[in-house]
Amino acid sequence: MKVIPYFQGLGEHIENAWLKHNYDEVVFPDLVLDVMGQRPPIGEVEVRDIVEWIFGDRQPFRQPTVHEFFGEPPVTLFQAPRFYIEALFWRSGTTAIHEHSFSGAFIVLAGSSVHSHWKFTREHTINSRMLCGRLDRMSTEILHPGGMRPIYSGDRLIHQLFHLEVPSITIVARTYVDRRHLPQYRYLLPGLAIDSEDRDGTWMRRLVLLEAMAKGEIEGLRECSVKLIESCDLETTFSVFSTLARRKVDEALMEELYNLARQRHGDIVELFRRVCEEERRTRIVANLRSKVSNPRARFLLALLMLMPDRDSIFETIQLEFPDSEPLEAIDACIEPMSGKETIGFNFTAMNKLIFHSLVEGLDAENMLQRLQAEFGDDYIDQQRYRLLQHARRLAGSPLFFPLLSPSPLREDPLREKSQAG
Repeated sequence: MKVIPYFQGLGEHIENAWLKHNYDEVVFPDLVLDVMGQRPPIGEVEVRDIVEWIFGDRQPFRQPTVHEFFGEPPVTLFQAPRFYIEALFWRSGTTAIHEHSFSGAFIVLAGSSVHSHWKFTREHTINSRMLCGRLDRMSTEILHPGGMRPIYSGDRLIHQLFHLEVPSITIVARTYVDRRHLPQYRYLLPGLAIDSEDRDGTWMRRLVLLEAMAKGEIEGLRECSVKLIESCDLETTFSVFSTLARRKVDEALMEELYNLARQRHGDIVELFRRVCEEERRTRIVANLRSKVSNPRARFLLALLMLMPDRDSIFETIQLEFPDSEPLEAIDACIEPMSGKETIGFNFTAMNKLIFHSLVEGLDAENMLQRLQAEFGDDYIDQQRYRLLQHARRLAGSPLFFPLLSPSPLREDPLREKSQAG
């Protein structure tokens, strides 16, 4: 099947323009934005055109192997010696916070995405594959078809895309690699940068077997995990905890391993613990999102996966629903998910009032006064202890953790464990 004419023309225009700049990677992102802005794919090519092309009889371009996948799947549409154009299909929703070892630009062809920019402040270098520091969200926007953004190599662009609709498709024009910006890190909250590509074969096999032990398929979990923690480096130590955190491992064993690691490596292990807790929480939200079909509910769950705190969630909600107050919009998102088996509680009038109090950061007494005004002094006084316990459980919900960040009723289990240890 012939190359789709639009991409052939776009690729040739980019090639001719870049040649005039002697293939300087620094100018490539803005150059692509300029050419693509003059010749956007919207209205020129449909998603169906790309699907039919990849199912054609002949493919003139080498398509990425499964080990090279960035996309679900990526489809190469044009190739030149120094760059290529591809369509990235997205079906699962989210990409990790990441940077790139290449330059270019992308445009949304179909669907919409929450796009966040981040800044990483390095505080400690473990090795070239792992950095510790602080990860801060700088801005968030919602991209719709036609939305176009540059891709700068290295930490000039640390970003995350959450694709709200399935499938979402982006068109990317990019260089193959910019060697000045290797390795290509992915970032984990609250502040860990990891190169996931450079992995030792023995190390990988140990982790695969350790995960099988955590699943109960092979015996020896405690012996092997203790042996690793007592002898391995910091990078492997984190990988052990990340692997075990994906499974329901006995809490006492996890505490034993964290204490062993802390004795060997010090306070940095608490960063590892927080990273693993955030990964676990994100998986909880992702699992619920895979079972929910309501668009508003899925939008809120996306924000609960992406945003670090209440203010960032409010900010993004106002982008999507500018005519609604953030709490009103959140109520409309939660109501389709109401139930103990989904969000952990029924979204009744009383629970809604408690939930609002937690989101607004009210302390226990002010929350109780609000409940008394609505439901009467006698009833609330009789139920005082039960209501406070219930509110504290809600405040500690992994699902709503970032949204309830201002609540003084939240207890920090990580801090308590650290102090106990």
